[in-house]
Amino acid sequence: MSPHQTIAVGVRLFAIWLAIYVARLLPSYYQEAAKANDSTFTAVIVVGTVLTVLFILLLWFFPKSVARGSLDTENVIPGGSPSPDMWLAVGCALIGIWLIVPAITSLIYELSVLYEAQRNPALDTTSFRISWIYYVAEIAFGVWLLLGARGVRKLFWWARGAGQ
Repeated sequence: MSPHQTIAVGVRLFAIWLAIYVARLLPSYYQEAAKANDSTFTAVIVVGTVLTVLFILLLWFFPKSVARGSLDTENVIPGGSPSPDMWLAVGCALIGIWLIVPAITSLIYELSVLYEAQRNPALDTTSFRISWIYYVAEIAFGVWLLLGARGVRKLFWWARGAGQ
């Protein structure tokens, strides 16, 4: 696989991630717009969503254009073909990062709400302790995937050859 193809795959993966992220946040944006009852706020959300969807479509349909724009086309040295174990390790590391980042941000958010709850006792923080267990487990699993995940590789190769 050439460096341009590798970057094109990365661009498409980013487009998928961005689409999932926008789809997950869109209901809360809609809810906030409905609460605010402000047409300017609603228009900003609609325009922002449309621009983001157009950007996602651009990344999805033209990933090689992004790759050509980010790499020098004259001095490309084709590398050797990486092994399937290498691709699995890279995939596990990416999934690990994908798990770690939102869990850490959610944990930081909940810690800030707990800090604010010390000043305002009316805030309900009873469900936070249960979600902390979830976030810590998600961070631990993400770190495990990020740092190697030999067990995942063994399980993958076992499952691939189990039917033969």
